Amino acid sequence: MKKIFISLIALLLVALSFSLGFFVKKSVDDKKFYFYNLEQEYLKNKINRFSEDNYKLSKSVNHMKNEFNKNWLELTEDIYLDKKSITINKYSISGWFKIFNSVENPLYAVDGVPLNYELIKYEVGCNVNALCLLHIKQYDKNGKLLIDEINDYGVCPDYSGVINGEIYYNALCKFEKN
Repeated sequence: MKKIFISLIALLLVALSFSLGFFVKKSVDDKKFYFYNLEQEYLKNKINRFSEDNYKLSKSVNHMKNEFNKNWLELTEDIYLDKKSITINKYSISGWFKIFNSVENPLYAVDGVPLNYELIKYEVGCNVNALCLLHIKQYDKNGKLLIDEINDYGVCPDYSGVINGEIYYNALCKFEKN
């Protein structure tokens, strides 16, 4: 009888330990779920703030871009032509292009200072496929002029020999036909 009583107590203790373990596990899971919900709410709020900031920034950028686009013709995401700078002569057309630093148009550093954009004045001879670089100005991210050089060499290669040369050539020659 004593063995049965000890066995019953042992079984009761085992059952109690399992049930206690279940309640402890449930309590831990509830705490995890609570903290998970808190973290999820925090992240939602952070995402909402980012989206609000992004909206304000995009609105500002669009306004600046609209002002920029009044004078500049967008040729690619990184290359623009100043419509006011176009000069049509008897045998050639010239204009200033603004080229922004990007993956597609990498601009290199000047004396260790990374370039943000460059202004290049090109002249084309639409009948002979010539593209002449007349003048180049390079700027850093603060708009500080780093290089201002006039090309006095008089070399005008075929536009296919210049990176994005076809874009510059076609953009200027389009104005010859107008």
